[in-house]
Amino acid sequence: MTSKLRTLLGLFICTLAITFFAFIPKNLRDEGSLLQKLIAKVTFFENNYPQEKVYLQLDKPYYAAGEDIWFSAYLVNSSDHAPSPLSKVLYVELINPQDSVFTRVALSLEKGRGAGDFALSDTIPAGLYRVRAYTSWMQNFDEDYFFHQNLQIWNARESDLIPTAAYSFQRQAAGDSVLVQLQLTDHKTVPAAQVEMAYSVAAGAKRPSTRKAKTDAQGRATLRFFLPDGSASEKAQLNLSFPQPKGMPMVSKTLLIPQPTHKLDLQFFPEGGNLVSGFWNTIGFKAVNAQGLGQDVKGTIHDQTGAKVADFASLKFGIGRLGFMPEKGKRYVAKIPSANGKKETYALPQPLDQGIVMTVDNSKPEKVRVKSYAVGFAGSTNKPTSLHLVVQSRGSVVFGASSAASGDIFQVDIPKEKFPSGISQITLFNQAGEPLSERLVFVNHRRNLQISIAPDKPVYKPREKVTLLVEVKDAAGNPVSGDFSMSVTDQTSVIAEPYSGNLISYLQLSSDLKGYIEQPSYYFTSESAEVVKALDNLMLTQGWRRFIWKDILQDAFPAMAAPLEQGLSIDGLVTKYNKKPEPNALVTLIDVKNLRNTQYGESDAQGKFSIPLAPLTDSSKIVVQARNKKDKSFLLVTFDAVAVASVKPRVPYAPLAPPLSPTQIAYLRANREQAKVDQSMGKGILLGEVLVRGKKNTDSNRSLADRSTLHSQAEVSYSVAGPKLIPGQNILISLARTVPSLTYTGGEYILRGASSLNMGAEAGAGLSNEPLFLVDGTATDASGVETISEIDVERIDVLMPGAPSAIYGSSGVNGVISVILKRGKMYSVPSKAHLRGIAIYKGPTFQTVRQFYQPMYDKPSQVHTPDWRTTLYWNPTIKTNAAGQATLSFYAADGAATYRAVVEGLSSQGQLGSGTGEAKVR
Repeated sequence: MTSKLRTLLGLFICTLAITFFAFIPKNLRDEGSLLQKLIAKVTFFENNYPQEKVYLQLDKPYYAAGEDIWFSAYLVNSSDHAPSPLSKVLYVELINPQDSVFTRVALSLEKGRGAGDFALSDTIPAGLYRVRAYTSWMQNFDEDYFFHQNLQIWNARESDLIPTAAYSFQRQAAGDSVLVQLQLTDHKTVPAAQVEMAYSVAAGAKRPSTRKAKTDAQGRATLRFFLPDGSASEKAQLNLSFPQPKGMPMVSKTLLIPQPTHKLDLQFFPEGGNLVSGFWNTIGFKAVNAQGLGQDVKGTIHDQTGAKVADFASLKFGIGRLGFMPEKGKRYVAKIPSANGKKETYALPQPLDQGIVMTVDNSKPEKVRVKSYAVGFAGSTNKPTSLHLVVQSRGSVVFGASSAASGDIFQVDIPKEKFPSGISQITLFNQAGEPLSERLVFVNHRRNLQISIAPDKPVYKPREKVTLLVEVKDAAGNPVSGDFSMSVTDQTSVIAEPYSGNLISYLQLSSDLKGYIEQPSYYFTSESAEVVKALDNLMLTQGWRRFIWKDILQDAFPAMAAPLEQGLSIDGLVTKYNKKPEPNALVTLIDVKNLRNTQYGESDAQGKFSIPLAPLTDSSKIVVQARNKKDKSFLLVTFDAVAVASVKPRVPYAPLAPPLSPTQIAYLRANREQAKVDQSMGKGILLGEVLVRGKKNTDSNRSLADRSTLHSQAEVSYSVAGPKLIPGQNILISLARTVPSLTYTGGEYILRGASSLNMGAEAGAGLSNEPLFLVDGTATDASGVETISEIDVERIDVLMPGAPSAIYGSSGVNGVISVILKRGKMYSVPSKAHLRGIAIYKGPTFQTVRQFYQPMYDKPSQVHTPDWRTTLYWNPTIKTNAAGQATLSFYAADGAATYRAVVEGLSSQGQLGSGTGEAKVR
């Protein structure tokens, strides 16, 4: 860690410490008590292991092939939600339905803010994806606290076929027999009749067998297969292939197969942690289905004799609570009806004969009452001799209290003003510092920023300029200057999911809970009895473990393997060919697309080097060259491996694709129409019913030999196809007749033109002025190339000295002649040494910031291109002025619609805000 970074982190820690001690009563600071020790442990953890949170605002909830996913990033301190001064690099990933990283970008952050995008290709497979975001520092902690957001991506451009499936499972000896009722329609919901298909199931490493089927007149087909037991079936896929007319590519669709069991997972959570006999206990419960989503249940509690002792029913999202008094020595089970008419049975935790029962009453507007009861300790020496209560929120202690435990009841009333808005953790300890009971509580002071969005006109015409005034005030009505982002979408095609997460619900609720929270904004809708109770039920059942008390008390702190990144850098090692480190080597970083970005570094005594990547983005092509103190390049350059966070499955598991709503069908129709518009403007190729547009994977059309070269076609000065070479003639002499810069002089082939990037030739007399010769990426000499017949040449690339050949370092100082052979052709050519001291960097670079495209309709045009935009406006970096205002403008699209504007953001002090508005087009 650099001294500058240590100073920055030190200032941050001091700020936390000052804030912390302001909350501790003086008498507790002065005492050398156990409570003071507990508080000190929490403070030490937060000071030395500060937590970060990241939130992304996306422009809309779902996407289609060929579109862009736009996002604005907010990195904040966990403690106060103010912009984080720590990390300056954010990684954002698009993760596919198979839990693999589909694409990954790195964002440069400034004062906790950044923005980026994912460009979706026309061939992206449809499915439920998710966006994940995290910093390097966050990798030192649980992946559950990364930012995650599920989003559906459809592909209406590959074909007009939409498959939906209903699954039924019949249990067999070693797996499940699966019956699939497949429905095939087009994007106008018309059944796709008499369509032939092939289908197979991919589960694990076993190679699937393929079967055939055909839809009937209603577009339906019945598919059958066997799904064996094993973990591989958790990500089993049904692959569908639809033949197309000759000359057109095969259309493929993939559907995830849900879990074969429909048995619920029902868990019980006694308030405070333990079920204690002989006393009334409150118990939270949560029921989830095979996809990990909450499912409402009703049932009964029975003792071991079968006698019913309580009824229960979930309130929201499969979560609820019940209460009863367990009897000593008895066991209890819950029974709920199953789909087959029988009762499913679930065991409750075994009641303890003695223990501490803690209850929390959060129903009063001014205080939170905590009570603990010592139960079953009569005549026992195990009863705690003192009790200590610690309340902490997001790593900061907000309240502490101690009491001698001479009685059986310990009650503490905590003023709500002590709590920040959000989740707090209440923990009760005994005299030895052992946690006895724990409970989460949520306090909402409703002091968030108030954001209003007002259009300058009540109604607009199509393609008319729309101006929106954004105004931000705090809870007291004072204007707020801060950082915000805005998305405007067309509600006729883009409908927000009910109670989906936003910046407030994420930072105050979801980010501090492990696991998946369904419809998180529901808990912020009102203060009605149902919402308040549902939120407290969530606190009863959803675990929070930023740290484990036992580890903290024993000083078992996490190993901080991932660095705190203030920027990206290329880190690596310079060695000799015998793999011994080369100390004090000159390391040069070259951006071959912009030579002004050349940077220099030096290896240390162990041959290690680190060069910052500050001016480089994903549009750069980076080469690293090393030379020793004698200016020789007989060295090897290797890069340190970049650690990428592992991907864990997330809820929902293998979800069934829901039927498309009319709004979503209209959305996909518009996407297909937009594809046709793009094609008509030369942005795509229309092949019958299949449109291909967007970025192509150029490597997919290159031979393996071609891929082995360092350069791309962008660096090629001349390219001569094999058929243009003179038959029967030395191919280099023939090449010289076509490439005017190539001459044969004094027995050498010379590319005329001085090098514009003189990286230094090897010292000594008699050095050759010939270019670097390559055959299928392997370095050779002129005689090795002269033996090749023009019949076997696919093409010859010529890279002139200077910027074009800079990618090959000193080896290419005189230019490069690269021969690419036809596929399947091989020549035994004399190989020269390696490309000395050269390596291409392919690790993370900062994403090039793209501007969101907005058409301008301020001037009349003779060309009328249909406007099918679903995101009308996107601005990831809005700053309100001293009056708390910002004015933003864009042009409406075609057709009548209601536009929905969403603004999210925060102040420099961590005040959070989220607001919506509308604009009508008629």
